[in-house]
Amino acid sequence: MAKKIKRGKKVSKSRKREPAVKQQKPQKVVININKLLSLEEAVKYVVDLSGEKGLEVFKYLIAKGPMEENTLAKKLKFEKANAIRKFLYKLYNKNLVSYTKKKKGAKAWYTYYWKANPERLIFLIKKEYEDEIQQAKKSIDLNKANDFYICETCNRQYELKQALENDFRCANCNGTLVHMETSQVVGEKENRISFLNEKIRKLGEIDNSLPAVTGGKKSKKSRQNKSSKRKRR
Repeated sequence: MAKKIKRGKKVSKSRKREPAVKQQKPQKVVININKLLSLEEAVKYVVDLSGEKGLEVFKYLIAKGPMEENTLAKKLKFEKANAIRKFLYKLYNKNLVSYTKKKKGAKAWYTYYWKANPERLIFLIKKEYEDEIQQAKKSIDLNKANDFYICETCNRQYELKQALENDFRCANCNGTLVHMETSQVVGEKENRISFLNEKIRKLGEIDNSLPAVTGGKKSKKSRQNKSSKRKRR
């Protein structure tokens, strides 16, 4: 009889598990609203976009948080929701406000809830400054390569070709055109760029300038951690 051959159990190779990588939560953006609304350019941007009433709506949504459309209209003493919508839509065109809509029943009308996006206002103002800086840099390169003339009366600038065509007279007010020193023009543009960069820096201070949690008593866990550190020392 053939002998039965005992087969050993297969030894499974244990695979080393790679440590799970913890995903970092995105940092919560905290806006210093008081600083933002104290900026002249911030107020001007909203007013130019949506008028004084639009600024009032924007400020109220920032202060009170998301709000149902009809309630918002009543709080700000608009006759109907239709009256406030035109200001909301103007703000919405630049994403300064956004909305969500909810339906309570299958046959019910949608109810709209609006919220303000102050971080978007910072982005838009910063974008305007950055665009102006790019234009100023291009202007500096142009001024270094060409001669420019300026009207003594209205300060309108002309390239050499334009000045020759107009017999060194201003097409706007007929004033006399005088030659501009390249160093003077470049210096003015560079000063403007420095000024705008400082404005951008100040805008950056408004983001996350307030801690996510302010005030309050320290947690028990944090006190225990501090005491354990002292013991180790």
